[in-house]
Amino acid sequence: MYSEPVMLIEEANDRGTMYAMVEQDDRTAYFYLYPSEIMGNRFKPRPCWLRNLQPAPEKRDTAAMENGVAPMLEAKFCKYPEGQAPLEKERISFIWNAEGDGAAVLYDEEIIGIIPGWGLYMDKPPAYAAACADSDDHSITFPMGTPDTNVQYRKFLDAAEFWGSWHDETNPQWPAIQSAFLDAYTKVFGPDQAYYAIDGNKWPPMAMAKFEKDDIVYFLTLGMSIRPMPWVDFLYSENANAYHRAELALAMDKKVFTDEQIMQVAQILSGLADRPWRFVTWLGEGHTVSSGALQPPYESLVLSSALYNGPAIDMPQMYGDKVNLYWCVPITFEERNFAHSKENGGYDLLEKMIGEGSNHIVGNRTPVV
Repeated sequence: MYSEPVMLIEEANDRGTMYAMVEQDDRTAYFYLYPSEIMGNRFKPRPCWLRNLQPAPEKRDTAAMENGVAPMLEAKFCKYPEGQAPLEKERISFIWNAEGDGAAVLYDEEIIGIIPGWGLYMDKPPAYAAACADSDDHSITFPMGTPDTNVQYRKFLDAAEFWGSWHDETNPQWPAIQSAFLDAYTKVFGPDQAYYAIDGNKWPPMAMAKFEKDDIVYFLTLGMSIRPMPWVDFLYSENANAYHRAELALAMDKKVFTDEQIMQVAQILSGLADRPWRFVTWLGEGHTVSSGALQPPYESLVLSSALYNGPAIDMPQMYGDKVNLYWCVPITFEERNFAHSKENGGYDLLEKMIGEGSNHIVGNRTPVV
């Protein structure tokens, strides 16, 4: 008979989309990441074996798996084949990555298990454990190694420093970031006319600044790029630094739209700023986002840096990463369907729009589809 597992600790990420949990029975201890109910069935739970509490079996623990319980790790893969002491919940803590889709578990402030964020998007998500000594082609838990040999180990040490810097009240991070982005924007668009907090009193601090120049009203976000977006590491791997971070922008012609219409679209922009972390997604070139708040015939926004044809904006880097500034331009239902009709259709839509003379400034235009 197998004993019932006991949950030692559970913790949600800062947007409540994922939970980290450590569970053990009388045989083994596991670390899990699993999606919250608001994620529906989009993602599967991800396991990470942490330790055996009894002597390890010589072969795969298929009996446990057949009975629907967590298997012990076989002896040849264990640093401690004789087993280790049960975990004590008071000594356990977690570090989440900044994306919110991966975490590490700590015991006495030392990392003992890692579930990378990019594993969320894989059919066979990997994990790393300090007590794991080896692996084979069937393994899903691998040796954790050292910060020098395992990029994921280094990533979570960096994450601990990142969170620590934001909790250090003697050295606040936001003022310098805020100034850097406002300086970049004012050099191109002149002094800001208004400034709106759009973070809902949650970390990270995010704002939207309003500018006016030559009868064009501009809105640009700042603070969104403090944290990297989910999915990007999985999709872009070694090139992820070029796509991790984004800010959003909007330019609307005062001669075409009323102040009320302009503010309606600006409110959509402010709501998009937290979207990658609330919905575990990402925003990039050619992406579309539907909104019922847009005036007909428009029903979605397309995001693009390629549409911008104004003076260069010297965007600050964030934590060594490039920050992409995506301009939001309303599109029709038919244009959105065209963008979704094939792979990279958003790029094709943007090519058509640019070919017809569209740019980042929202005014009167003829739909291209």
